[in-house]
Amino acid sequence: MTESIKKLDVHSRLMLHRTARKDVAGGISVIVKGEGVRVFDENGASYIDLEAGGTRPVHAGYGRTELARAGYDQMCEMAYFTPMGFANVPAMKLADKLADITPPGIDRFIFECDGSEAVETAMKLAKHYHYYRGDKGRFKVVSRRGAYHGVNGIGVRALGIVMPMRQLMEPLAPGAAFIESPYCYRCRHNLSYPACDLACARELERVIEFEGPEQISIFIGEPIQQGFGAYRPPPEYWPVIREICDRYSILLVIDEVICGFGRTGRMFATEHFDLRPDLMTMAKGLTSGYLPLGAVGCTDAVVEPVELLNHLHTYGNHPVSCAVALKNLEILENEELIENSATMGRYFLDGLNTLGHHPSVGEVRGTGLWLAIDFTVDKKSRTPFPLQNLMSIIARAKRKGILVKTMGMALEFAPPLTISTEDIDEVIPILDACIHEEEKAMGLLK
Repeated sequence: MTESIKKLDVHSRLMLHRTARKDVAGGISVIVKGEGVRVFDENGASYIDLEAGGTRPVHAGYGRTELARAGYDQMCEMAYFTPMGFANVPAMKLADKLADITPPGIDRFIFECDGSEAVETAMKLAKHYHYYRGDKGRFKVVSRRGAYHGVNGIGVRALGIVMPMRQLMEPLAPGAAFIESPYCYRCRHNLSYPACDLACARELERVIEFEGPEQISIFIGEPIQQGFGAYRPPPEYWPVIREICDRYSILLVIDEVICGFGRTGRMFATEHFDLRPDLMTMAKGLTSGYLPLGAVGCTDAVVEPVELLNHLHTYGNHPVSCAVALKNLEILENEELIENSATMGRYFLDGLNTLGHHPSVGEVRGTGLWLAIDFTVDKKSRTPFPLQNLMSIIARAKRKGILVKTMGMALEFAPPLTISTEDIDEVIPILDACIHEEEKAMGLLK
């Protein structure tokens, strides 16, 4: 390790995304190496990464030289050419591949740099669809409170969570409306499933009528929602949403940026619900984070009316990123990592369920290798758990060699899809100890 590598602090010229000044003042770890499911910092300390790179893209694990080789080979062949008026071979091959594995009907694709750009492009494409069909007044977006769909331009309108981020950037582009999320553990309607009759989904029709059906372009949602910590809706939820969208001629955009490419134990989370979107956004696991890439898929019906897509990003349909994505999908399939996600997800969930004896563990949930523990200070009332105590658990875990993050009032777990039973067996006792220590410090133990 060279002496020049040290913690990032206030003297560094590098600015970090969503990192508080006080955290920078305390010193930020520098991750210098990754191998399998582990990463190493500037001091050589090893951590089991339970967040697949923090923002969850590293599905194939760290140190995949075949992905580096795919990028290198494509750079040597043809590193870049404009996505306007010209095509390239890797992008065309990747579109064909995605047509084979995405839900039936999703047959056309455009590639961007990340999930935020993909969401914004999907919104632009939907606006083009309505415009060319003569519905020029359809511009509004309906999302959900608790949603996260990136932070770019018009896409930030759908941001229903991380309110300081949203409020800081206001005024936003007009045309956003929200309904409640299907968060049954702490239902905002104060109802219980199934007696609720899916009030959170049926609220969509009321909002549509209030906003004006002739003005609404899309409804956008994650099939399994990150905002509360890997929250899966009841099985009837998406059929209700789909029927309402169809009845009002509103396009349904499904955001698979996090869920896609095996995270939930299926290639796409829509497969858990037999859900047929009009448009679908993808990113993260598409390249396992080795290069930036996002994608939008849509049906033929969406593109058929569009005479010209008035849209251009310099790095759209990037050949190197697309080449890496093709190799990454090959790895996911050949090594059966989608199946491993399902198997290890069940094993991990069983392990997390053993932590249910803790007074602060409210609900344990998960689909594939996207899991969460929702914390509370009172299991009966489900009183929210203080954020500072969640952050303290995360700090304890890091000191003991595992990296986790908070989402809502939950700890979230989304490791590389290469994780093994041995890794999980190492993680569970550490989590057990961290929760016990925090509960003791809070005075929750009798």
